[in-house]
Amino acid sequence: MSSVMPGLPMVSVVISVKNRATMLWDCFVGLGSQSYPRERFEVVVIDNCSSEDLGPVMARARDELGLDIVTRRTAEDRGPAPARNIGVSMARGEIIAFTDSDCRPTPEWMALGAAEFANPKIALVSGPVLPKPEQTATLTSKMSFVTTVEHPTFPTANLFVRKSVFLEHGGFDESLSFRDPFDRATECADTDLAWRIIKAGHERRFLSGAVMQHEIEQQGVWFWMLEGTRLFLVPELVRRHPELRAQLLTAGLFFYPPALLIYVAIALVVAAALIKPWLLWLIPALLLARGIQRTRSINPIELARFCGRTLLHMPRMLVMSLSLLYGSIRFRSLVL
Repeated sequence: MSSVMPGLPMVSVVISVKNRATMLWDCFVGLGSQSYPRERFEVVVIDNCSSEDLGPVMARARDELGLDIVTRRTAEDRGPAPARNIGVSMARGEIIAFTDSDCRPTPEWMALGAAEFANPKIALVSGPVLPKPEQTATLTSKMSFVTTVEHPTFPTANLFVRKSVFLEHGGFDESLSFRDPFDRATECADTDLAWRIIKAGHERRFLSGAVMQHEIEQQGVWFWMLEGTRLFLVPELVRRHPELRAQLLTAGLFFYPPALLIYVAIALVVAAALIKPWLLWLIPALLLARGIQRTRSINPIELARFCGRTLLHMPRMLVMSLSLLYGSIRFRSLVL
């Protein structure tokens, strides 16, 4: 455990939550295990119109874990970004540590993050977001949260910001907070704020040891295929911050490295259908050959799994591309 050192900054952990009482407790357990002195941090919880009663889990965290928790319930659910702005307005800390209710910080997370702010030039600190080690991912698990190096979106699952800089830049732009047709919160206010801070000349750090562990969400096939609908916001980010084009689109190829092979395969299928229809008979053979190369096996079960995953990824990539096209039209910022 870290000893109490004079001059340690006060840290306010800001969490926007809607329901998820069990996950919130797990987050509190992680915060209760921090090596950072308990008297030097608080937890600000903004209840975003939960239908669950979160009072008992917060009371339990105060009693059993000794956490200093302050909370407020919003009058309406306008998404996490507005709720986080409320949380910062209530915070007493010099440093704001953002995380989510489905996350669990590792014990040194806060100590490592807070230490960087001894340098007055540092305004932004991020760290890895990894799956909770006791959970197992499946094909349709939501794993888009995983970041092992500094990610250009600067997700609030693991983000420290100097409060004075946060306020100087007006906090999160609440116009970038939406609800999609499936009533999921969809926003990119964290990315926008981070890049406004960076472009103002402030320095940032990525700490590989400041790890946040994230819940693995088990999705059905339908929602897994539709996950890419959230990308409709990317064109607006690129319009506001052109430097993101290369990092999110050109280099990352729509956040999904194998996409190039899928696009090439689709182009070949179309070309074959138009020029030499009989070439379509080669597609199963090529897919099988690719499966043998990737799996390094001729086991029929392994090859069937590979082929099935590949075929499932094709409509998923189509959804992602259509979402980017829709966003390009909506925000008048062509990214395709």
